[in-house]
Amino acid sequence: MNATAARGTAVLALSRGCYFILGYLAVVLLARELGPAIYGTYGVIISVLVWLEESGRYAIPSATAKLLAEITTGHAELERNALTLNLGLHVLFFVLLWVAAPGLASWFGIANGTLLFRLAALDLPCFGAYTAYQAIHQGYYHFFRLGLSQVIYALAKLIGVLLLIHFGVSLERALLVNAAATVIGLMVLLPGTSLQWKGCWLERVAPLVSVAVPMGLYFFPLMLRSSLLLGTLRIMSPVSEEVWIGILVAALNVARVPAFTLATVTIVLLPSLSRALARHDVALAKRYINQALRFFFILYLPVSFVLMAQPEQLMQWIYSQEFAGGGLLLSILVVGEGMHTLQAILGSVLNAAGEARKAAAVTILSLIPSLAMLVIFIHFLGVIGAALSSALMPLFGVVIFSGAIWQRFGTLLKKRSLCNIGLAGSLMFLVDALFPEADGFFILLHTIGLVVYVASLVVLGEITRQDVASFLPWQRIQRQAVT
Repeated sequence: MNATAARGTAVLALSRGCYFILGYLAVVLLARELGPAIYGTYGVIISVLVWLEESGRYAIPSATAKLLAEITTGHAELERNALTLNLGLHVLFFVLLWVAAPGLASWFGIANGTLLFRLAALDLPCFGAYTAYQAIHQGYYHFFRLGLSQVIYALAKLIGVLLLIHFGVSLERALLVNAAATVIGLMVLLPGTSLQWKGCWLERVAPLVSVAVPMGLYFFPLMLRSSLLLGTLRIMSPVSEEVWIGILVAALNVARVPAFTLATVTIVLLPSLSRALARHDVALAKRYINQALRFFFILYLPVSFVLMAQPEQLMQWIYSQEFAGGGLLLSILVVGEGMHTLQAILGSVLNAAGEARKAAAVTILSLIPSLAMLVIFIHFLGVIGAALSSALMPLFGVVIFSGAIWQRFGTLLKKRSLCNIGLAGSLMFLVDALFPEADGFFILLHTIGLVVYVASLVVLGEITRQDVASFLPWQRIQRQAVT
């Protein structure tokens, strides 16, 4: 069983890489075909959809994964409850978005927006079933099945975009492709579960709801960030600035590369930490926290380094010259997405520790100052102000969450690891600054900095042979948790 868990975690990380490559090909191709202005409209619509979907994903599904990892009996009832409640919640979201579509279209000033929002809403019921089945697999450590579904989902979206390019791209068709990809991803998950259809579908629902509600209250405002950013910018910006909204959306897609890569941490951390705490193994829980944060910083710095080295050239190389001017936005957003990912990891720790209500209260209370800062920054600095506010929004949550975790466990990232990673990162950026510019493929120019970074971590003893052998720095702890 240890070997199975190790292979599963490694496969999940690899599948995230495949998902990233396929998904970003789809995003880039779609952005190139639509152009900055229309792609900005698509981004606003998708941001509303993703807000609802991600809020729902991290409520009942997260509670399901947590409880499946903790309990020893009643799995069948919990699985049925999860599917019923999550599907019902997303059907409710579907109805709300369908009814609100005319108002949203008028508010954001989107031509034919009512139809577009309603087409986007078609994905919600499918996504509800999809994430419920994902949670069941997550709770049982079926990481291979999770990874496979993600890869097939991304591949389906890429094929859909290629078909759109061949037959004709439109916003309506792009939104339908998004829903179709979710259905295909769901089909991959169905054979891997032993869901018992016989029995009461709302039996012993109270434990699931009691955990899901505070988690939902935490993630609902947390996932509002992108919608709040793009929606406010769209409302406050003149029509002549629509192109810049599209460039911001494109830069945001690239800036999320580190966050996307490190999402594996939260996927494995929640059920693993929940199980450790259910067994009252505080020492193991502390090791989880240390190693998860260590993994985040070790990988975040080099990925950010690559994205921020020559951001303007990177934006034009990925999207085309139509997206010129997005380099500064990209650099700011990379920092913001890193802070947001760190907040999500810390929030997962609090959720696993039963502190979801505290996390929810902090996130909800931070909405008012965040919105005020967003409006002020956009008013004075336009799209640059929107990017800056996005980078500053997660700071409040990171500070409060870190304090709460320290108070509960007395640990975060070990000082030695923090110093080693900080020193290696400083050397990486210093070497790059001293290295002369040259012609050629611009990303390869910074290979020396990356080599210095990795070599420094090895010399300092931060990366060991065991880390490389286990693929993920904290995988051997994972094997102990599922034994």
